[in-house]
Amino acid sequence: MKLKSDLVWAIVLIGLAAASFFLGMKKSSLETEAALEDQLEKIKLLESKNQQLSEELRSRGVFSYPQANTISKLQDSAATVLITLNGKDPIEDLRLQRKVTYSYSKSQATAEKDSKGKTFDLGTLKPHNPSAFDIALTEEEVAIHLEYSSKRKKWHQYLRLKKTKDGKIKSFWVITNQNSVVIDKHIDPGFPTDPEGKVVLWKDQSLKYSELEMNSIFPPEN
Repeated sequence: MKLKSDLVWAIVLIGLAAASFFLGMKKSSLETEAALEDQLEKIKLLESKNQQLSEELRSRGVFSYPQANTISKLQDSAATVLITLNGKDPIEDLRLQRKVTYSYSKSQATAEKDSKGKTFDLGTLKPHNPSAFDIALTEEEVAIHLEYSSKRKKWHQYLRLKKTKDGKIKSFWVITNQNSVVIDKHIDPGFPTDPEGKVVLWKDQSLKYSELEMNSIFPPEN
């Protein structure tokens, strides 16, 4: 009888172990499914936000446009200006005219075009396929005016680069369409401003970044 009883208990224990294992697997599977569903929800949320941003840009008449950012290291004598595509649609036959002005807050008499003095053909600007050029940092500040053109479209980007007291390069820029309407803007934290907290555009022209609104008219160069 004892042998039969032990056998019964052994079968019961095996059954419980199997059930426990099965339930554990089921729980793990459910947790994995829950994690996947959570990730899918996050992806859907990001896609929704991207779609909203795209629709917002299109509602303002803004589609893909070129955007330049600067890359530099501490105490560098030059900075790299990287031109990337903001948007999904490639821009074909993109051409660039650039003008450089050193010590712009003191005088515009030093204004000069890039050493080549011509328009540059950038070809087709695509996502993850940027263009770039270097700009000398021989002074404490430099203004760069980039005029982009593609078929009948035009954009202007006005950049200001300034060195801080510790030698870091800070940037401020504004992008406008061909009607001088602001479609994008940026300022680095700690960008040097005048005593009133304004960004100096030229010797007698300045503005507060917080008051620079999208869809507003950007003041033309003097």
